[in-house]
Amino acid sequence: MVGSLENKKEMRISILKMIVPIMAANILEMLVGIVSMALIGDLGYIAIGAMGLSTRVRGIIWAAYKGIAIGVQVVIAQALGAHNFDRIQNAIRQTIGSIIILSIIFVLTLLLVPQYWLKLFGASGELLETGTTLLRIVGLGMPFLGTVIITSGALQGKGDATTPMIISGIMNLLNVVLGLILVRGFLFVPAYGLLGAGMAMVLSQAIAAGIAIVFMRRKGGILEGVGLTEFFKFSKPIMKAVYGTGIPSAIESLFWQLSSVLLIRAILTYGDDAYAAYQLGLQAESIAYMPAAGFQVAATAYVGRYLGAGDFENAKRYFREILMWAIVMSIIGGGILVFFPNFMLGIMTDDMSLISIGTVYLIYCGLAQVPQNMAGVIGGALRGGGYTKMPMYSAGVGLYLVRVPIALSAAYLFHFSLNVIFLAIALDMTVRLVLNSFLYFKINIYENPRLV
Repeated sequence: MVGSLENKKEMRISILKMIVPIMAANILEMLVGIVSMALIGDLGYIAIGAMGLSTRVRGIIWAAYKGIAIGVQVVIAQALGAHNFDRIQNAIRQTIGSIIILSIIFVLTLLLVPQYWLKLFGASGELLETGTTLLRIVGLGMPFLGTVIITSGALQGKGDATTPMIISGIMNLLNVVLGLILVRGFLFVPAYGLLGAGMAMVLSQAIAAGIAIVFMRRKGGILEGVGLTEFFKFSKPIMKAVYGTGIPSAIESLFWQLSSVLLIRAILTYGDDAYAAYQLGLQAESIAYMPAAGFQVAATAYVGRYLGAGDFENAKRYFREILMWAIVMSIIGGGILVFFPNFMLGIMTDDMSLISIGTVYLIYCGLAQVPQNMAGVIGGALRGGGYTKMPMYSAGVGLYLVRVPIALSAAYLFHFSLNVIFLAIALDMTVRLVLNSFLYFKINIYENPRLV
């Protein structure tokens, strides 16, 4: 329930109950990503590149799911503040149903024309052939992935970060266990190599999605008594609120993913080894970014809840506290990347040429952690206030007026070092912090909340 906080200690405990499970889930996801990459690391750079490309394709679809998850999170957080519990149930029920329908479209394209997805990133030859086979397998998991993402966003908006952590934890641990069995073989199970990694991913997502639905429909759950057919009974007001709020966030996420198409095409001009090193760097970078990413979710959930309750002072106090701790975590995580890049990359590969390329990337990303995560928390507060278009605008400017133009110019016009592209990524984060800060102070969400 929303009410007046007695002291700062109580506020910090409340934030920790949200942050720690999200942080734990993100750290586990990061570790699983490193282990999964290590599982296929011995299969060669084509296998690493194919997995990286499939991850990028999944990332485009993930962006749509994540945007809608933010939409339902905002709706639920504000409804919680207003004590409108029927709206909470209707929002999550209808959103899950709509995502399952949307997923069917994604599955069909990934099964029938996966090569066109991969060509977006400039894949060709053996990389395209291997990636096409892998993507057909990975595509089968899209409905399950969507269900998990929507469930997590909805429960976090309701203030429950522990259940999403458990569901995500089960999914990621299963991914590792099944990956060990299916990639390398075990007893009567043959070694499927790279394709085994795709199979493990789909199976773990399917099990996690089933657990999520069962958990919510159990006695005392948020969807207790809701029949499976009721997931597909939609109402215009709920769908308008969720998708009207979520689509700008989905577009923002798509900005990220589509810019990666151009970025990867630019990086591939430096060779497949450069892309493999970049992919390894992304996995290593997650040790700094993923723990701090939970603060963005907390900012959206708490600001949305207290604005929904009309408690503007507590909304402001929560935002300031969350921002402070995000900065602290960013300094720690960024420091690890700056001072120990060789160690982080060495966990996943012993190829010194890849480590040499990836080291520069990690140093730049380490220096960018503070502006990146500050911008994320401020964007989270704007979303909680109902202004989901504002972070979308700043993302568009940072990506398409800074990151992408510099990267394309470096690769195609001036033939600069690959390190210039890595520097452009860090500059984008700084520009985004400036823009989000400007919008936050200009709008003043506490005096002008947009309730959905």
